[in-house]
Amino acid sequence: MAEPPERQDLSIPLGGLSRHVVRRRRMRRTLLSWPVLAAIVGAGAALAGVLLATAEPRVEVRLDAAGYQIDGERLGVRGAGTYEGPGGAALVIVRRAQGTVAGASALLDGRHMTGRCELGADGESCSFTLDGGALTASDERTSYGWHRRYSDGRTVAILLTGERDAPVPFAVGR
Repeated sequence: MAEPPERQDLSIPLGGLSRHVVRRRRMRRTLLSWPVLAAIVGAGAALAGVLLATAEPRVEVRLDAAGYQIDGERLGVRGAGTYEGPGGAALVIVRRAQGTVAGASALLDGRHMTGRCELGADGESCSFTLDGGALTASDERTSYGWHRRYSDGRTVAILLTGERDAPVPFAVGR
C-alpha cells in the first residue's frame, strides 16, 4: 500500500491580509454614508418645497344675514346689498333678472384693488384693477364653491359657505 501524499499548506491570505488585496466597500455602507444621506434629505426637502409652492391657495367666503366674510375678514351689512369692513373695504351686490353683479374696493396686502363680477348661468366672470394693472378671471362652479382661473394662469379655490352663489369681486389668492 502506498502512503498518502503529504499535505501542503497553501498560504492564501484571507480578508485583506495581503497588501495586494483591495477591499471594496459594501453597498450598504456607501448608502449610509453622510454625503449620500444629506443628498437624499436635500432632494426630499426640495420636492416638498415645490409641492408647497405649486399648491393651489384656498380662500373661504361666507355670505349670510350677518354679512360677508372673506378669508376671516368680516364686512358688515349696511343695507340694500351694501357691505363695509372696518379697514375700509366695501362691497355692493345688485341682483337683477339678467343675473347678479357685484363690485368691490379694498386694500389687499397693501395694494389697492377694485373688482367687478357678473354671475351667469355657467359661472362668474370678473375683472380687477390691482395697483393700476388690469386682470381678469373666470370662475367655474364646483361642489365647494368656485374654482377661479386668472388671466395670467394662476388659480385659487374659493370655498363658499352660507349662500352658494355668493359673488367674489375680490382678487383673492394674489
